[in-house]
Amino acid sequence: MTDSQTALAPAEARATVVPTTGLALVIVATVAGGAVIGWLAGAGLWDAALVLILALPVFVALHRRPLLAVALWLIVSPLVSVTDGGGVRHIYWGVHRALPVIALAALAVARLLGLRARELPRLGWPEALMGGYVVVTLLSIGYTAPDAQGNAHLLYDTVVIPMCLYLLVRLSDPDEREVRRLVPAVVTILVIQAAIGLFSWKAPELLPDEWVRKAGERTTGTLRSADVFGTTMVFCGLFLLHVGLRASRRAGRWAAISLFLLAMVMVFLSFSRASWLAALLATTGGLLLYRRHLGQLALFVVPVLVLVWVSGLLTQQFDLAEYRLSSARSEESALSRLPAAQAAFRMFDREPVAGWGYQNFDRYSRPFQGQVGDLVGAAKPHASHNLYLTTLAEQGIIGFVLFVGPVVLWLVRTKAAFPYLPRTGLLGRDFVVTLWLIVGAYHVTNNFSRMYVTTGLGLFWITLGLLASVVERYRPRAAPVGNSGKRLTQVDRA
Repeated sequence: MTDSQTALAPAEARATVVPTTGLALVIVATVAGGAVIGWLAGAGLWDAALVLILALPVFVALHRRPLLAVALWLIVSPLVSVTDGGGVRHIYWGVHRALPVIALAALAVARLLGLRARELPRLGWPEALMGGYVVVTLLSIGYTAPDAQGNAHLLYDTVVIPMCLYLLVRLSDPDEREVRRLVPAVVTILVIQAAIGLFSWKAPELLPDEWVRKAGERTTGTLRSADVFGTTMVFCGLFLLHVGLRASRRAGRWAAISLFLLAMVMVFLSFSRASWLAALLATTGGLLLYRRHLGQLALFVVPVLVLVWVSGLLTQQFDLAEYRLSSARSEESALSRLPAAQAAFRMFDREPVAGWGYQNFDRYSRPFQGQVGDLVGAAKPHASHNLYLTTLAEQGIIGFVLFVGPVVLWLVRTKAAFPYLPRTGLLGRDFVVTLWLIVGAYHVTNNFSRMYVTTGLGLFWITLGLLASVVERYRPRAAPVGNSGKRLTQVDRA
């Protein structure tokens, strides 16, 4: 036997053992599952039996196309992420709390059984920091929370599940075709949220009460938060513009421009100043990125803007926008955030390492709020509107570094990978820059609000997952020294 044959023997042996073990596990699981289904049916638990019957086809679908779970989450989550109980809550449990975990489990089991043709990408320091943040936050909850169970549920909904969505995208390592399959889901989000937003202004009586609590003041769609609504529109608009401008047919490009314009109109109607600033920066970057299409954009956008202005269709909204920017109440609202920001710095100065505990800012911040020059006093308590300062106060430098670390690492890795990224194609440089513009929009908004609506958090981590999958594909990494004595990179080896 030659040396090469000897070297291959262990790998071949493992390749034989894995499918054999997998087949045995499948047989055992089938027999056990059939017995359990029969017992459940005999006991009258038909709903549980139905879940188990559907488990196999769901597993097959998710392990072959795990991004189906992401697409389903994108469509359903915005409609059920803000609920007041009832049957809708059960949908929320299934789609938000269970589906991403089930999809990840399907990927892991498929890999264990040898059913997946492609190797799963290796995870690294960004994912380690994410796991570390979850562990540190659980410790913080255990030691400091007055309601540990409630805070653990909040952590699961707003941190763990969004990170699971990131991992789904990251481990799926989607190609161009798979990314395009997300387009119908993104279009669905945009159209439904825009329609509900417009109805909230013109016919709020047609909508459920929980969707119109700010009717006539803000546009929130089904999300109850104008900030989350605004960033969701930024995500949809820029994502669809990037994909649509690469359509082979002119109709596809015009559709993309139309949807982008609709998204920006809805950002305006959110009347969230943070969303306005985020959208302004993100869309300015997008227009510079796609400047070769500015003629098409102007040809479509300018006539629409002139028509809206002349018709007076949005006169009430323009007046409200002026009020949001220049009224005394608006100025007071902006200045009222200074005492909370001051308190965050003071709390961090007092407990810089581990902070005051997850979700404990409002509980402890009142004594740290004081007069801020001649701008605003501290006669009443002020809530925090800055996610990063709140994290610094609640979880100290340890939690803060773990929280922002993944984004910082992917920014550094993007810089390293950028020279190797394709200049053309759907998943090239423009795509990475577009995703960073979306991440930047979330960063701007989070400096003026604390985002707790799960849809907004999930979209952020999905965006980061898409970005990470492309960057990691082209990021140069050190390899063993070759025959020439030169240390090769991953790109050199490819």
